[in-house]
Amino acid sequence: MPELRTILVVDDEPAILDSLADILQLEGFNVLKASSGLQALDILREQIPDLIIADVMMPEMNGYHLYQRVRQTPIYLQIPFIFLTAKGEAEDIRFGKELGADDYLLKPIHAEDLMAAILGKLKRYDQLKEQGSGPTNPNVATRPHSKAVSGLPTDLSSRELDVLRLMVQGLSNNEIAEALFIEQSTVKTHVSNILSKLGVRNRVEAVTFALQSGFAHSE
Repeated sequence: MPELRTILVVDDEPAILDSLADILQLEGFNVLKASSGLQALDILREQIPDLIIADVMMPEMNGYHLYQRVRQTPIYLQIPFIFLTAKGEAEDIRFGKELGADDYLLKPIHAEDLMAAILGKLKRYDQLKEQGSGPTNPNVATRPHSKAVSGLPTDLSSRELDVLRLMVQGLSNNEIAEALFIEQSTVKTHVSNILSKLGVRNRVEAVTFALQSGFAHSE
């Protein structure tokens, strides 16, 4: 018999968590359940799933922060990550996609739509594993590593460094705006400038770049 695929489901609402687990188990998946982002990280230390589904709005550590923590660990870089949330605002969806998540599904979701997303992401995951060569994270494969070795570009302003530092900590644009007492539109401008100066395409690549450059430990 083929080996069961394992899916980690993270949601702080017990009814939704159990419902998703039931659907996936009926479809033949092994399911790991976590009621918070912190519990999910504990599970990941013990077992690596084939795919992660996480709610966005959770206490202690929301889905965005969990995603960034997962992507900061090399052995988890290729695991497909799907956001599942009741938040349908265009800005929230753009932010999730900007982070680099593989999909963004809105509650309530039909089992057929959930399975279509999961099977599509697992197929892509299998293709990446079969290739077996090249960098672990395809999002940073085309970026030269010289800057990551030598440090961050010197043309980043002090405010851009402040924004980047908070990005590394996993804060959203809104949270950065509140922390720095600036408008969210100003944060977006700083983020755009940071991506341009680092030569990366999204927030995840920028955070990865900063971590590889030792930025998180340079204070």
